[in-house]
Amino acid sequence: MKKLIKDKNNFTSFIISGLLTLLGILMLILPFLEFMEPNKLLYVLFSVYSLVKIIEFIILPKTDDREVLYTAIACALAAISGFKYVSYNTPMVLSITLVSWVGIMSIIKLIKLDYLHDRKTDLLVVNIITFALFLLLGLLTSINLYFNETVQIVVLGFFFVINGLLNLAEVGVKILNSKKKK
Repeated sequence: MKKLIKDKNNFTSFIISGLLTLLGILMLILPFLEFMEPNKLLYVLFSVYSLVKIIEFIILPKTDDREVLYTAIACALAAISGFKYVSYNTPMVLSITLVSWVGIMSIIKLIKLDYLHDRKTDLLVVNIITFALFLLLGLLTSINLYFNETVQIVVLGFFFVINGLLNLAEVGVKILNSKKKK
């Protein structure tokens, strides 16, 4: 029964990570539809990201690991703060919002690394690598948002696609690790 629950958790996390990757791909498509401004689009994306993470937190059984809940809160805070500053200078607000969110997410990922370190799991190295890549990518993305609106949306889209792929890699390694132990 415990294995079935663990497989359900991994499958749910895999689906959610894939959905977040698709949101990034959607962001790559939207500039060509001239759908909305980049800052509004980012805050809508953070709202959807928060909603998806809240649903994931409700679906998954309760554990000591609270990364999903903390991520939902961080995305909700970014979305709420973003709607307050939606009429300000777009590149600056995008950069400040993204670097703040990356900072908060880095703290959440460090908490997760500490959680994994305490349990001496094999996944610690994978999470360290994805954390370093996430931090580097987030900082590089936040300083490269001073172009026109189409480029801003494409850069943010690539950021969220790669963020989703990093999450998919973590879950994929977790699934392969659990199958190897069987």
